[in-house]
Amino acid sequence: MISPQAIKAKSVSSSAVCIAAEVLKKTTAHNFSKAANSYSQHANVQKQAANDLFKLITANPNKLCVDLGAGPLVNTQALKALFGQVVAIDLSFNMLKSSALNTPKLCADMDNLPLQANSIDVVFSNFALQWSADFETLMHSLYQALKLGGQAYISTVVVGSLNEIKTAFAALDSHSHINQFASHSNINQSVEKAGFKINASNKVIYTDQHSSALAAIKSIKAIGATTHNHATSRRGLLTKSALKKVCDAYPLLNNQAHVSYHVVLLSLEKAQ
Repeated sequence: MISPQAIKAKSVSSSAVCIAAEVLKKTTAHNFSKAANSYSQHANVQKQAANDLFKLITANPNKLCVDLGAGPLVNTQALKALFGQVVAIDLSFNMLKSSALNTPKLCADMDNLPLQANSIDVVFSNFALQWSADFETLMHSLYQALKLGGQAYISTVVVGSLNEIKTAFAALDSHSHINQFASHSNINQSVEKAGFKINASNKVIYTDQHSSALAAIKSIKAIGATTHNHATSRRGLLTKSALKKVCDAYPLLNNQAHVSYHVVLLSLEKAQ
């Protein structure tokens, strides 16, 4: 079992929490919970990023690892083969309970992590930290939770992602229909401000292919990534005519509808 010293209780004053942020978190948890059963089947790009992230890892059977944003624990089994103990943390309870894997599971918000300072050895997070309400503050939190010499292996989505979907919806209206993502340089700056030593920071473009524009658009819903993290997004369901307009405007390549993700792969160290 995870050491109780690694977990701490946190209380948050209601006056200190933005209502809009709370709504966003609840919506995000709801959307990912709905996608718990379909996530593994459709998370093709996420699997590619995880495979590349694993190549950066140095295994140590004596270390305690946190799989942050673990989802349905698709990477946790592989992490258990590399480290002595793995704790899966996710905002969605349904995602966590969808896996029968025998490992400690903790339903928690990454922006309010219940981890003691200097309590864990490794953080692994694949395709999750872009959902943080404040990436820079989160990096400070992870830095504090890691022991000296601790490692963080992170993949996070950056600007340029989902441009095909952005192009298709531009034919419908001027609203934003995709999330806003940080740039590669902003990610590096936040990491360095937190105190981390950057051992690797590589940008990779992963592309998922679908037989139709509709299938490409539905693929985002299938992995639960439909929550918009800004106020200028369009709300409400599309009518059939609006959806057809979007699909007709979707850029195709060799009769395939691509969905591209610009991703930064990070290998970080809390240097001694």
